[in-house]
Amino acid sequence: MGNEIIKAAGSQLPTTPTQMNITASGEGTAIGVVNGGITINASNEFTALLLKVAGQQPPTSHIAEWASLNQEQFNVFVLENEKYSCGVFSIGRKIALTKHTSKEYKDHFNPLTDSIIHELLDMPCLFAIKNQDYMTAFNGCPAFLGRLTQIQCQEETIRFEFKYFKTFNQKLINDNIQRFHLSSSTVRNQLDVEHWSIRNGNLIQIAADMGIIIE
Repeated sequence: MGNEIIKAAGSQLPTTPTQMNITASGEGTAIGVVNGGITINASNEFTALLLKVAGQQPPTSHIAEWASLNQEQFNVFVLENEKYSCGVFSIGRKIALTKHTSKEYKDHFNPLTDSIIHELLDMPCLFAIKNQDYMTAFNGCPAFLGRLTQIQCQEETIRFEFKYFKTFNQKLINDNIQRFHLSSSTVRNQLDVEHWSIRNGNLIQIAADMGIIIE
């Protein structure tokens, strides 16, 4: 017989294999489709390796990093003409830590020495866009939570590098301005003016209470 292929009489190979999902256990993740049922006991590390080999990056979790940030103060950024683009934006020195920041914080966080910058990098951040009208953002206007990764003082501006953890609708802030520990009056609120401020409060808990889940 040698290298001949033996087929049973009258039998035919299926032209299209039956697809069945892979299941995984042991804190593993099911990946792909195979012929026939198969069970893989894969660890998360093994799953990450498979994704890397396949040219896919596993999703990054920000839960632990978010939870490790300052729970007493947080940064608030509201931009008008500037954009949160490619992880970098700038704020003019004239609107930095002036409006909506207590005198105590103004005195403490100015000037921006290395030790002060370290404190700021350890704070959670609320990033927003200036309201289109008083107390009202444009429809679908995004806001997001994140943290600063670098601060660089320039002549007339301060340059910030950042990364974001969660995007949500800015309307949620406008509708719950006091719950976010932001200042407001009967006709205006803190998102009506471009600025950078430091506010007192636990933004991590505030976000959780508002149903904003960091993943």
